[in-house]
Amino acid sequence: MVRSIYDILETLKDMETSLFSVAEIMWFSFGCLLVILLAKFTIAIWWKPLQITKHFQSQGITGPPYKILFGNTLEYAKLINEATSKPMKLSHDIVARVQPYYPYWSKIYGSTFLMWLGPIPTLVVGGSELAKKVLGDKKGNYRKPKWNPVMKELLGEGLVVLDGDKWAHHRQIINPSFHTDKLKDMVCCMVESTVNMLEKWEKVVKNGEKEVDVAQECKALTSDVIARTAFGSSYLQGKHIFHLLAQQMSLASQDNAKLIVPCYRFLPFKRNRERWRLNKEIKNALKELIIIREKAGTNTSQGYGNDLLGSMMKTIQELRSSESNEGLTIEEIIAECKTFFIAGQETTSNYLTFAIVLLAMHPDWQEQARSEVHVVCGNCHPKFETLNKLKTLGMILNEVIRLYPPAVGLMREVHKDTTLGGIAIPKGAQVLFPMLSLYHDTSLWGEDANEFKPERFSEGISKAAKYESTALIPFGYGLRSCVGQNYAMLETKVALVMILQRFSFVLSPGYVHAPTSFITMFPQHGAPIILHNLHSDESTV
Repeated sequence: MVRSIYDILETLKDMETSLFSVAEIMWFSFGCLLVILLAKFTIAIWWKPLQITKHFQSQGITGPPYKILFGNTLEYAKLINEATSKPMKLSHDIVARVQPYYPYWSKIYGSTFLMWLGPIPTLVVGGSELAKKVLGDKKGNYRKPKWNPVMKELLGEGLVVLDGDKWAHHRQIINPSFHTDKLKDMVCCMVESTVNMLEKWEKVVKNGEKEVDVAQECKALTSDVIARTAFGSSYLQGKHIFHLLAQQMSLASQDNAKLIVPCYRFLPFKRNRERWRLNKEIKNALKELIIIREKAGTNTSQGYGNDLLGSMMKTIQELRSSESNEGLTIEEIIAECKTFFIAGQETTSNYLTFAIVLLAMHPDWQEQARSEVHVVCGNCHPKFETLNKLKTLGMILNEVIRLYPPAVGLMREVHKDTTLGGIAIPKGAQVLFPMLSLYHDTSLWGEDANEFKPERFSEGISKAAKYESTALIPFGYGLRSCVGQNYAMLETKVALVMILQRFSFVLSPGYVHAPTSFITMFPQHGAPIILHNLHSDESTV
């Protein structure tokens, strides 16, 4: 009995020793793991940036000093906040307000310099020829950079976000929706939406108010047009969905600066909760529309419809029926519907807004454009075939998009070690082209680069700049050029023709010149104008 108790005590002692050994091993393993993670973290935020800085310095490329973890993000945000905190004089010299980091740092470090977006090295390159080379790359050296999580949530896995084979597959499906025959069919939708807007303007003038904010009016117009062209018979549902998307986009813009706070997007703040709710509601509404179209396409003689959604789903079905058997999932179709709105509505809305603002600022060009419209279109609604005959209007729109491009910068991630313009760039770095600054560059466009002179495009885009035939590439270049660029130009021309036929306009005394940028450039404080009805005693156009 005594022996057995002794044996039990010895066994317990051995177990205690064993347990202590296991605990020690676990703590040792945890310590090793912590050291490894700390080492990797230190390498990522200190040692690697130090080596990359030396790599570029050896090639004569310098830039603002790297700050651990944040890079130059805080300085970049400070420059933006200071520039947008106050309006500017009525001038087209807008680079210092919209893209302040480039004139500030390029004066110190040269036209090509290295800056840091967090721990990510970003080579800022001055030169549209090099931008064309990057956009036209077919070797896979450059890819789209990763979008921040909030913007990724907004856009989904759509054409704007994708790269590589997946992008090529989506592009193949989207392209037929923007063929010439499809665009011709869309003109009537664009005209109908514009008629509705102008009828509202006529009531404003008749009531003696005369002032409208064209920034808001153009948003409403382009949203209406994209709802009609994207969803056709489901137009009202489309308008509701796009209204929700506009709210989600507004929340994303408000939270953009806060993304430098780790895990911010996961915290249950009021705006985050609202963003999550909107995202869920938008997805459910689009999914319902897509399922209805799928049933209609397979069970009725009407097919999928002639709108953008119907055209896309028809192409998807054809691919599913072919040998490749590759279509898109419902989630991917939802992402492309979001892209229709965000890329189509925002770009065209701001393009049209600035076109009206610049014509209000330059009444001589407004009158020249109106005279041309009168000769080519008379008082009739514009037709697809006549719009290309409007040479003066085309020159004006080229100058508008040069001075106020929707996309102010162009960025790509270096997918493998490469050389650009004689500079060796390591894999993982980003290349940023400040396109707005390039479009205002006096060495490229002349001493009058900041002046509104549409005549510089009298011989076309290729001869407008001093020495670069592709100095103006607002819709991208090569395979990655914007699939909807002809749609945007067509919609802008239709709206401007109909506005010029009915109204003359000047800037309101309350107009504040404050262009700024989030995704696309827009007037920060709106764009109020004063309208005068040219045919107040005649029937409407």
